[in-house]
Amino acid sequence: MEKYILSQMTDKNFTKAVTTIYMQTIYNNDQYPEYLKWFYTVNIPRIFKGEGDIIFYLDGLEIVSLSTLKNTDEKKICTLLVNEDYRKKGYSKQIIEDSFEYLKTETPLITIPTKRLSEFDKIIEAYHWKETDRTDEYYSEEVIFNKPKILKK
Repeated sequence: MEKYILSQMTDKNFTKAVTTIYMQTIYNNDQYPEYLKWFYTVNIPRIFKGEGDIIFYLDGLEIVSLSTLKNTDEKKICTLLVNEDYRKKGYSKQIIEDSFEYLKTETPLITIPTKRLSEFDKIIEAYHWKETDRTDEYYSEEVIFNKPKILKK
């Protein structure tokens, strides 16, 4: 298994990786009907601006895990995925800790749809993520973890 960081890839491999990552994360269309648009007009340009990246692991040509990251004033894990065939084998810990290292925080902002919350129970518990808010602005209810408090002036 080999680790890759999208911003560090050659042009030819970058293009192939972007397509593969999009296809692996296409399930997000169920939650976010504008996912295709976001992926190509917000997420990928963020990488060129130095405001985020995608870290992923490959086993041959298969994506084992990936993390789409936003690294601005907001430190956020936008997408976290471990391929179903590789779950319960420690790969989530590996990609999460790579994300922490990249973002330079162990408490990144992350939102999880309530209907998928149980999939993340062990991760939430292991890393002591704190529920800080809930929102329904993205087509269904989501739980927000580790949202920094904004002090009123």
